[in-house]
Amino acid sequence: MQLIVLRPDGLCARLPLWAMGLAASALVLLMAVAVVMAYLAGQSQREVVRIPVTRTLDPVAVEAAEREAAQEGLNHLVERVVALERRLSRVDLRIRSVGDSLGLDVADLAPETGGQGGPLLDGPDSPLEMHERLLALEQLLTRHSATVATVDSEIRLDAVREALLPQHRPVGDEAWISSAFGYREDPFTGNRRFHSGMDFAGRPGSEIRAAGGGVVVFAGRHSNFGNLVEITHGGGLNTRYAHNEEVLVEPGERVEAGEVIATMGRTGRATDTHLHFEVVDAGKALNPYDFLPDRD
Repeated sequence: MQLIVLRPDGLCARLPLWAMGLAASALVLLMAVAVVMAYLAGQSQREVVRIPVTRTLDPVAVEAAEREAAQEGLNHLVERVVALERRLSRVDLRIRSVGDSLGLDVADLAPETGGQGGPLLDGPDSPLEMHERLLALEQLLTRHSATVATVDSEIRLDAVREALLPQHRPVGDEAWISSAFGYREDPFTGNRRFHSGMDFAGRPGSEIRAAGGGVVVFAGRHSNFGNLVEITHGGGLNTRYAHNEEVLVEPGERVEAGEVIATMGRTGRATDTHLHFEVVDAGKALNPYDFLPDRD
């Protein structure tokens, strides 16, 4: 078979078919060779070049560096120990100062540490010994800090108790004591009866003040006490203000020491204008005279 090809000059050329096959095979072979050469070139670029490495570290230099690092660590421990000792000194000074000002025996406030002892040895000269000293100081500082917290708590509690304690005169200076605490002749019957409070006589409508801070637990009418105000000061300690003309507080209201809570009157079982003042501890009547600031 032959392949007829039309030439540009209008003439026809006849090419044998086997010649065309040979040319195509040669072209395919050239392309295959080019692909193989490109692959081999890429693989050669991926080869890892191994460079021999030789050890150049000097044992003497390594040992010197290790000694320097150990000394730096020891110096750091020493600095921490010194800082803790200074903190401990300041805490001890604060404990003693507060204890002296409050008249407290700070030794009683310190937590129990248990028995201690051991042989007398030289000071620490190694990182391990310094670390043990550091731990001991941290434990001691923790115990002393607990003591400081206890002292602070006692101070706060004392301040609260001081504010709540009924220690203020419930009436003005113009009022006077008309009947004391204890047994007396009942003003209505003449019989000997126990008087559970202290009576202050004064002018009608004069101010009645809370003897201490607390919460009003009763404010209203009572069969014997007339218009009554009762304040709780915590810990079972209450104060009562009876025979008032007018009540100026309500149950549940919080009052401060010296705050006006009522006006003086003669309501209830009373012969004339006065305040019946009671101090009660867990239901037991106490002598109000012991709570007055100037011992009227």
